[in-house]
Order: sequence, then structure tokens, then C-alpha cells
Amino acid sequence: MRYRVSIPEPNGHLFQLELVVEEPDEALLLSMPVWTPGSYLVREYARHLEQMSAEDGEGRPLRVERIDKHRFRLEARGAARAVVRYRVYAHELSVRTCHLDSTHGFINGAGLFLEVLGRSREAHELVVETPPGWRVATALAVAAGGRDPFDPGQGEGAWHFTARDYDELVDSPLEIGTHELVTFSALGKLHAVAVWGRGGADPARFAEDVRRIVEYLGGLMGGLPYERYLFIVHLGPSGRGGLEHTASTTLLLKRSGFYPREAYEETLALVAHEFFHAWNVKALRPAALVPYDYGREQYTRLLWWFEGVTSYYDHLVLLRAGLLDPRRYLKHLGESLTALARLPGALKMSLEEASYLAWVKHYRPDENSGNSAISYYLKGELVALALDLALRRGGRSLDDLVRSLYARHAGRGLPEDGVEEGLAAYLGEASARTFFDRYVRGTGPLAMELETIGLEARRRAVEGPDDKGGTPPKQDLGAPAGWLGAELAGGPKLVVTSVREGSPAWREGLYPGDEIVAERRFRIDRSALWSRMAECGSDGTLELTIFRRDELVDVRVRLAPPPEDTVWVEFLQRATPAERAAFEAWSGQAFPVEGR
Repeated sequence: MRYRVSIPEPNGHLFQLELVVEEPDEALLLSMPVWTPGSYLVREYARHLEQMSAEDGEGRPLRVERIDKHRFRLEARGAARAVVRYRVYAHELSVRTCHLDSTHGFINGAGLFLEVLGRSREAHELVVETPPGWRVATALAVAAGGRDPFDPGQGEGAWHFTARDYDELVDSPLEIGTHELVTFSALGKLHAVAVWGRGGADPARFAEDVRRIVEYLGGLMGGLPYERYLFIVHLGPSGRGGLEHTASTTLLLKRSGFYPREAYEETLALVAHEFFHAWNVKALRPAALVPYDYGREQYTRLLWWFEGVTSYYDHLVLLRAGLLDPRRYLKHLGESLTALARLPGALKMSLEEASYLAWVKHYRPDENSGNSAISYYLKGELVALALDLALRRGGRSLDDLVRSLYARHAGRGLPEDGVEEGLAAYLGEASARTFFDRYVRGTGPLAMELETIGLEARRRAVEGPDDKGGTPPKQDLGAPAGWLGAELAGGPKLVVTSVREGSPAWREGLYPGDEIVAERRFRIDRSALWSRMAECGSDGTLELTIFRRDELVDVRVRLAPPPEDTVWVEFLQRATPAERAAFEAWSGQAFPVEGR
């Protein structure tokens, strides 16, 4: 299979595609993926495909007919080759889609390349024809005589690449344009960072910090599982996300994601998260996803492991690599514990169920998701910490378990019971089963013995409209504000985005979608609403005027005492030498002398 991509008119947001199939069967089935690995949602990429036609090697037309939403039948009887041409509209800037304009083109392979069913395991080639002055960045192998995308200079020759099979082609995104390219070596292998978009990034400094992440994780896992690796970075006004690939990742970052330091640390955590996936979900992936079936959902109960454990390591890696101060890590941990404590769905949906239903739950959240479901990223991260602490009490660690599962199952797929089986080898079958029954298959409240590593989790009431936890209580605040139990959009309008089950807002009839415009007939904004809740206290009443479906409505809400669902984590003031040593073995950092 040979693909050719051209970009004759970038402003039209249309990639031109040509697919050549040598020695085709009498009838070929062509399929456009409906999802992309790593993002468990049916995205229907075929909706952007248009103007498909086909001919044989001598220009005679071949019949193509659509047989369902994403598959096509090509009649190629008697043809020595089939040449298929089509266009794909690309104007969605995300890590899971394709984007093309006058500044660059980005290709996520699942959104662009038709699969020739039955021939996916054969070698594939790709040629990219670029506008003048544009270059290509990709982790694909360079064909003989082709330009090297890891060469910061333009070089000479065609942008010509090879892939072992369709999986590798789809798994190798391409950045095409005038991006800045920085290369570095880590553990004897070449890496590159390709940055598109204007913003606050210092590519050289960023690449140096990325190198530290690569070297730490490569050391942790016993080597790098690729020949070379590419980080594609897109800078934009909003959004944040990443998508992992075997030898590359795509990161969408805010332009402001490099300053101040806290914002930059979150950017580095995203890098660490996506990079750790090179081992945990790419080299080792659920057996239920071996092989990939791009035409339908593939279900697994293990996403909590592949995403939750990876989320646990993303900040921990920064801590161990010296890129994150221990107190900043404790702030992050407190924020995660706070987020979990504020989700009623955590006591309704297990991690296994959340993993299994990712296709219709995690990637399609609604205003009731917090009441009915749990994120396997969030709870998975905290269950991973609890699991790490349990293992450390027995002289092992989560590091050991991750490495053992990787060594045993990489390339073959992790069975659905593989994590529990691996854990049983360290803790015993009974203890492993109890842990899974409580925290993975069950919905019991999460208990962590942070004291074993010299830490303590504490709780307080919320102290402001933007209080995400992670910090101790402020001084001299007086009585806590009354509790409403409604989440509000971050924009200038006070639009209710969700209502917590059992809260005053839930009982008194404040609905998602309501726009709060006044309290006691006075116009109100976010700050003023909080001031009124503080003034009213836990037994006061708000008299709200709202727009509901464009109709002006009055709603009286009697407030309640706020729950102590805001968590912060601090160092034990009287930590024992064993607890201090355990913290240092876990974090790679010194336990502070002053404790708190």
C-alpha cells in the first residue's frame, strides 16, 4: 500500500489523498477508522471524507460504493493496481483529529488514512508533498533517499516514509509546516521536539526538561522501547491534552502553559503522562485491544490501570526527577483528593465499570456525570497511590509491579485479570482480591495509610468559589459560608453547569443550564454570590433570580453547612525515622527537617 498526501490549498482545510494498492483482489474493502487508539470514543472520521474515486493503473475508472457509514467496496476485477483518490476536511485542532490551515498541517493517522481490510499487516509507504518551505516531523522510518524529519535543516529529497503495517502508519502522527525543531539525545537515542504556534515556550529549555523526564523514566523501566521519539507540541489559546503513540506523542498546550512555574509544572506533568504511555498502553496494552479493530468499540476493564497508574506517575516523575518541589506535589495530591471527595459518583461506579463504559461515560460527560460516574484517571491515580503504599509496606513497590507486568506481557497484551494476578505474586491472593474488591471492582471509600511515608491528609470546608483544595485553611475567616452545591461556569455569566446530588441546590430546584442574574433583586457576579453565601451562613436563604430557557424565574434556596470535602496533605510533625526514610525512598527527595 502506498499513500500520497498533498496540500494544494491549505486555506481550504482539505488534505488530498491518493492510495495505490498493488495486485488488488477482485473486490477491495476500504475502511475509515471510527476511533483512534488512546481516545475511547467513536469519532466517525468518515464524516470528513469526500469525493472518493478510483481507477486502475491505466486510468480506467473502477467502481466504488459505500456499504455503510465508514466502509467502501471497490470493484477491481482485472486491474493490476487500484488507485483511490479522496479528500479529507481537517479543521479541528485537537490531538485526536486532523488540522490544516495556512500555518501548518497536522495528521492523526486514524482521521486520514483508509485501511485496506485484509491487507493491514503488509508494508505501507507514505509520501508527503508539502507547500514550499514546509517540512515534516514524524517518527516514521525514512525511506531510502528520503529527508530525515529529525534534521533541523531542510535537507534534500522527498518526504518519503515507510511503516511496517497499517497500525504503525496510523500510530505515527505528522506535523507539517514551519515548526521549530529541537533535538536532544537521551540514553543513547535521538529525540525531537517540534513546536507549532506562537506563545511563551522556550523550546530549548523545554527540551532540556523533557530530556530529564525521558532519562528518569527510561532508567525506571530499564531502557527505552523505541529507536527514536518525537514530541509534537501545539500551542493555542485554550485547551490541554495529549495523545500517546508508540514512538511519539502529540501535546496541545495553552500558550500560557510555560509561566508561571505552577502552570509549567502542569505542562511537564502532561509530557510525563504521555511519555510514560510508551510503556504503559503502547508497548503493553490490554489484550482486549490486540489487535486494534478500528471499525468498532473495543472494551476493557483495565483503563484504570493504563490511565490511572500513568496519572499517578506523571507528577511523581517530576518529583523524583527534581522538577517539582515536594510541597507542590502535596498540593497536587490534596487537589486530587478534594476532587474525588466532591464526586458522589465515586461511591456508585467502580473503576472497572468506568473503564468499560469509557465509550459512553468518560468521553461523553454531561451535567450529571459527577453524580453518577467516576473518572478512571482521577480515582485510578489515587488507587495507584494506595496500591503503591500497600506494596511498600511489604518491601516492594508499584515500580516493581509495573516493571513485572511489562516484562511479562509487553507485545502480547495484558489479560483482564493480569494486574490482580501480578499483585497476588507480591501480596498474596487473599490480599490482592481484597484490594480489588474494595477499590477496583467495588466502590468503597478509599483508605490510604499516608502516615507510613510521613504524610497526613486533613479536611476542611471550602473557602471560596475557586477553592480546589491542596492548601491548609486560611486564618481568621470566621464562620464558614453556607453551602449551595452548584458548580458554575468560569465565564462572565453565572451559568450552572452541574448540581451535586443531595445539595441545597439539588433539593430546592436549581438546574444545570440556569443562569443566575440576581440575588434579592440585585445583580450578582461570582464574587458577590460567594459574599452573599458567606453573609447568609449555613442556615441562611438565597433568593435567586435566574433565566431558565429564556424565562425569568425566582428560586429560593435554603443553604446548608458545607461538607468538609476540601483536602490538604502535610508532612507529619513528628514523623519517625522509618517514616522519613520511607518518604525519601518513595519520592527521591529529602524529608523536610521542619516537618510541617
